[in-house]
Order: sequence, then C-alpha cells, then structure tokens
Amino acid sequence: MRKKIFRLLIIFILGTTIILNTPLWFPIRSYITMFFYSKLHEKESLMNKNNIKLHIPGGLTTKDRDWYPFVMTFNDDIGFSKYADESLSLTILYNFGGFNLKDGASSYFNPNSKYFSSFYGGYLVKKNESAAPPFGFSGNGKINLDEIALVPKYDQEKLVLSSFGCLEKKMVFDVLVDSIQYNVNYINHQNWIKVDSTIRTNSPIHKFKKKYISYIQYGRPIDKYYNNEDFPIINLKGRTYVKYLENYDISIFLYILAPTANLIEEWDEEFLSKTILDTKR
Repeated sequence: MRKKIFRLLIIFILGTTIILNTPLWFPIRSYITMFFYSKLHEKESLMNKNNIKLHIPGGLTTKDRDWYPFVMTFNDDIGFSKYADESLSLTILYNFGGFNLKDGASSYFNPNSKYFSSFYGGYLVKKNESAAPPFGFSGNGKINLDEIALVPKYDQEKLVLSSFGCLEKKMVFDVLVDSIQYNVNYINHQNWIKVDSTIRTNSPIHKFKKKYISYIQYGRPIDKYYNNEDFPIINLKGRTYVKYLENYDISIFLYILAPTANLIEEWDEEFLSKTILDTKR
C-alpha cells in the first residue's frame, strides 16, 4: 500500500513539474485562480445583495475554443466612487478571449485573432445615496451618455490597462456614438436602450517587463506581436444595452467590445442575447 502511494506521489510530482514548464500551466493557473476569486466577488455583488439572478453565458456554452470558459465577477465600489466623485456601488461581469495553448496566453493579446482586445459582459451600478436621476440617465428619462461611457472608461483604463503597466498619460478612451435606439425588447425584458459606438483606445499589446499580477488572469503578452510600441491606439466597435431596474434602484448595462461591427452582431446573437435576467421582487 505504501509503495502504491509513493508511486502515485512520484507521478503527481513529475506531472506537475512537466505542466509547470509548458504553456499549459498558464491557462490552468488562470482558471483555478479566477474561479475562486470570482466566487468571492459574487458574494459581495449587487446581484447577490439584491437577489437578482443574472447569468451571462461563457465559452463553455459552445464547442469552439472561443472565449474564456466562464464569465467572471468583480466589485469595485471604492475605486469607482473615487473616480466618479460620487458614492456608487459597481459590479462588473466580464469575459475575454480564451487561451491559445501554444502561446500560453489569451487571444485577447493576439492582433490576428477576432478576440483581440475584445470583451463582453455586464455592469451594474447603484447610487448609494439614491439620488435622482439614476446613474446613466438624465432627468427627462433619456440616457446620460457621459455617465454611461464613464463605466467602460474606468474599466479599460484603471482596471485593465493600468494592470499591465500602461502609464496614465498614454491612456486613451474616446467614444463616438453611432446610433441610439430606445424601447428595445431584449432578453425577455422591455425598455432597453441600445447604443452602438466607435471607440478609440489602447490595444493590450506591450513588451513584457515584469511580472504583473494581471498576467495570472490573461497570461503573458505575446512577444512575437510586439512591434516596438507599447499599447498602440486602435479603433474598436462597441454595443451597450442600458436599462434601469426601478425596483432595485440599479442601472444595468450589457456590453460587447470587438474589432468589427460584424463581430458585435455575431457575439450578441451567440452570447449576450442568451443572458438570463430574473428581477422578480
């Protein structure tokens, strides 16, 4: 019995050593770390605190190697409140391109991939002092585009780019609204507002300089795509569905960020439109 246990232990140690020295280690480390980290944030999320059921499908819902296996949750009430100069609660749901096992990194870093610099997910924002109008809306019931853009801008600059070492003076996030459509029926709920836009921002391409903690999540940047410029400016397409959940005093945004408008349509149909939102209070 002892010999059998010893053999199994040796096999485990050898297998772990082999994995640690291959690109396979990076996705495994990411999946394990982000699964438990996301679960911790789910407990403190606006969904959990308000008994809102919100499920956005992840990469495991398709047979393709497309997106990260599951949509993650992150809360940042303090950081966003300071950024917006207002007492707010913010819950972020997000997903990005899946790992390429050869590169040991997310396709988010790959400019030849359709998942390059792409995200989809949701934002929930609540004014902690319940001041009218609700976040993202103006007094006449129309949307407040500046407030709506503030959330992805904060996400991109303060949570994503800065985690890779991008300097604040180099960060860009400019939004040009292409169209706004009111009274949209979406995911079995009425009165969404659909906003399509063009976004000028930084790409995630950069040269590896030191071990940033965000590499645990995304993998390391891919050296072969680096072209002597960190975080070059690119144009992306964006889509956001906006709705105010009156019974909860919460504004919800569902979003996609992608290289082309065609990909927005594809991923809207395949993933975002299959979101489940249960607000029975």
